[in-house]
Amino acid sequence: MESRSAWLVLSLGDEREYAGNAGYADELDAVYRYDSFVANHKQVAKGDLMVLRNKARVLGIANIVRLESSQGTKTLSRCPKCEIATIKERKQKRPRYRCKEKHTFDKPKVTEEECTHYAAWFDGTFKPLKDDLPVAAVRTACPRFNGQLAMQRVEFARLEGAARSLRRLSMKVVDVNPGGFPVAADAPDVPYAPNANDERARITQEIHARRGQTEFRQALRKRFKDTCVVTRCRLPDLLEAAHIAPYRGAKDHHPSNGLLLRADIHTLFDLDLLGIDPATLEVHLHPKVKGMGYDEWAGASLACNAKLLSREALASRWTKFRAR
Repeated sequence: MESRSAWLVLSLGDEREYAGNAGYADELDAVYRYDSFVANHKQVAKGDLMVLRNKARVLGIANIVRLESSQGTKTLSRCPKCEIATIKERKQKRPRYRCKEKHTFDKPKVTEEECTHYAAWFDGTFKPLKDDLPVAAVRTACPRFNGQLAMQRVEFARLEGAARSLRRLSMKVVDVNPGGFPVAADAPDVPYAPNANDERARITQEIHARRGQTEFRQALRKRFKDTCVVTRCRLPDLLEAAHIAPYRGAKDHHPSNGLLLRADIHTLFDLDLLGIDPATLEVHLHPKVKGMGYDEWAGASLACNAKLLSREALASRWTKFRAR
């Protein structure tokens, strides 16, 4: 295990604190996404371990089975004075934003910049952490820990106390064969024994976080009558609240900046693999998606009144889709 590198990585979802970037569409137990703006992005490799965390605690661990990259763009909000992208929205004080260099301002400078997008796929190897392990307990195992870095190296040999549970859990991370299916040797030797412990709770909480704040989702369910505006799916358990303009704070929870989408359609939209023409409200697919089971939605019109949607937000998102 020591022969591979391990990384402590931040997965924030809707609890994102910094407003400088649009964030990433992470599926906690399946993939971790980042880009060439992230420090240490060149050092991450296939076969490395990822220890996923939010701001407060460690969520689980996974093996990078596949590492994919693609060229694209990223929306960044910068300080208009020093142009740094590390800016924070202030809830009570004015001006509204403050950058890392302590400049304050009400309106950031928004830019669309070229970058490389990366996807570290886990292919079924993710293991949730059962115990409540604070991030602080792992920091001492990071040779050069920096609280502002989303991705930093962690040395398992330096884990102490309760954090040693990560070493034990890492032994259970299952490698998979090239086809993506577990090999027979990966089957556990310990016989299955049912128990009443519910180990799903924390992962479910993370899924709920990806859906956005409860109020925002409920508003969209009412607004669109519990119907996916692309597929017309009416099963509430599969419907998620998607932001048209990327979430950067409570202001972006405005109902006109939202779409109710089936979970897989939401992922395609977040990755700019599915776009919506702001003039016609027609659905367009990226060439990468064609032939993958979604062709029936190409050219379809959204199942909603155009007046319910922010045309400005749609236009901005359409520009990103076309750029990709």
